[in-house]
Amino acid sequence: MADKKFAVVLLVLFQPCNSEEVACDGIIFHEVYYDREILFRDLGRPYNLIMHKFSGLLFFSHTVQNVTHVDFTITTCHVDKKECHDVRGIPGGYAIAYDPGNDDIYLGGHDGIYKYNFLTQSAEFFAEEGKSIWGIFVKRNFYYIQYPNQKLHVYQDDNFVPVFEARNIEIDHFFISKHMDIYFSNRTALYKVERPKKEAILLNDDTVIRQIVEDGYGDIYFCASDGIYIEDKPYTRTKQVAQINQAFGLTFDEHDNIIYSDQDSIYRLLPSKSSNLCYQAIKAMAARDPEAKSVPREHIIS
Repeated sequence: MADKKFAVVLLVLFQPCNSEEVACDGIIFHEVYYDREILFRDLGRPYNLIMHKFSGLLFFSHTVQNVTHVDFTITTCHVDKKECHDVRGIPGGYAIAYDPGNDDIYLGGHDGIYKYNFLTQSAEFFAEEGKSIWGIFVKRNFYYIQYPNQKLHVYQDDNFVPVFEARNIEIDHFFISKHMDIYFSNRTALYKVERPKKEAILLNDDTVIRQIVEDGYGDIYFCASDGIYIEDKPYTRTKQVAQINQAFGLTFDEHDNIIYSDQDSIYRLLPSKSSNLCYQAIKAMAARDPEAKSVPREHIIS
């Protein structure tokens, strides 16, 4: 459920010798309560979260003050060691993609596409010099979205060319699932194209999509400005599974735990020993205030 910054105290009867305090400040995801671990904080809108599971490195872009204007940079952090560094050599780093076939990380910025060098912890130029890169996706083929026209390109015959089927469409986010279904979104809506069909199906036109990801089981998740959604199969629609105020990015660690970001921090959801107790407390509070748009952030059970 969503967060709101005030505390509500719920009294639960325990034997005095067993009295303990439980802070229910996590999130209900898919009707299960999870504790929330703060991984990194004091960031500016962390976008495009990508977890490199073999190294334990989390890649993300975020806003930084660049002398007189706001720009983007790409940072990588080791999730367990909590060590971070900005990726050198890529001006205005924003786009991030993982190539599962070759275990490579690709990055995009103001003047082209780069490949991440794990030894030097820096970006090395790869292609499309002078092009401003909004998004990158790699699976079988190499795709990128150019800014500001938001046109999708694909690598064919030693060159990047515009995708013919998308020539008249602006695209902000592009994703191909394990089942080879295509998902894309723009300022208008979220769409799906099922193979071998070529018609785009509307999934959601009520929320702003900020990232499209897939878990280890092949389920597709959509990070939106108001939380996390999944595709509500077999219907042509999405279903919200977590309310998060100003969510910006989403990925999964090596154990398929959810990692997500809001406007200034990055969190990981972990199984909770108080899952049932906190779930019931949060649901009861929501039932008492059905008009509330969000559930209070902190619920202390003592």
